[in-house]
Amino acid sequence: MICLLCQSPHSEAFKVEKKPERSYFHCAECDLIFMNPAERLDPQQEKARYDHHENQESAGYVAFLEPLVNEIDKYFKAANLDPAQLSILDFGCGPTAVLAKIFAQKGYRVANYDLYYHPDQELLKKQYHLVTSTEVWEHLYNPREEIERQLKMLKAGGLLGIMTSAHRGEGAFHDWHYRRDLTHVVFFSEKTMQWLANHFKLHVIKAKSPYWIFQKLY
Repeated sequence: MICLLCQSPHSEAFKVEKKPERSYFHCAECDLIFMNPAERLDPQQEKARYDHHENQESAGYVAFLEPLVNEIDKYFKAANLDPAQLSILDFGCGPTAVLAKIFAQKGYRVANYDLYYHPDQELLKKQYHLVTSTEVWEHLYNPREEIERQLKMLKAGGLLGIMTSAHRGEGAFHDWHYRRDLTHVVFFSEKTMQWLANHFKLHVIKAKSPYWIFQKLY
C-alpha cells in the first residue's frame, strides 16, 4: 500500500482485532499509521459522529486548547507583532469555533473554516500569518494533499499550529483510546512530524504531543 503521506510503497498491513476492529497500514518510511480506506465510515456516519463530539466551550475543553494558543501568543509577542494586524485561519474549527474565542480574548481576529460547519471556500484562497488545525489531522483522508494546502495558505515566516496525539508504535496502538474513534483514520508520531518538518523545510517551534507548531521559512 502506498503511504498516504510520504508516498513510500513500504506500508505494511496489520489488523486490530480488539473492538472496534479495523485494518491499518504502518509506513516504514515516515511512521504514519492509517486506516484501510475501504473501512472508513461513510460521510453521513462521519458527520453524525462529529455532531456528538465534545467540543463545546467548557472549562475543560478551553484548558485543552490553551497551551497551543499561549505558545503562539508568546511567539508573536516576542516578535513584537500586533495581534490585531495578524491574519489567522482556524482550519477545521468545528461547530462552536472555540479556538477563535480564546484568541479573541487576547486581541486576535480569526477566520473560521470547517468542511461541515463553516464551509466558506473563499477563505482557502487567502494567505495567513497563522493557520491552526486542532484535532483535525487525525481525520484527514488525504493527509499529504491537505497539509500541502494548509502550508500554501501560510505567508513566509507564518506559523502552522497543530493539535493531534502522537502514536507510540504498533505495539501500543491496539489498546490506544485515540484509535477507537472511527472518524480517526490517520495517526502521526514524533518521527512523522520530524519527517514533515524535513520534507517541507519547516522550523519546529513546539513538538510535544499533542501540541505541534511549525514555522514556514519561505
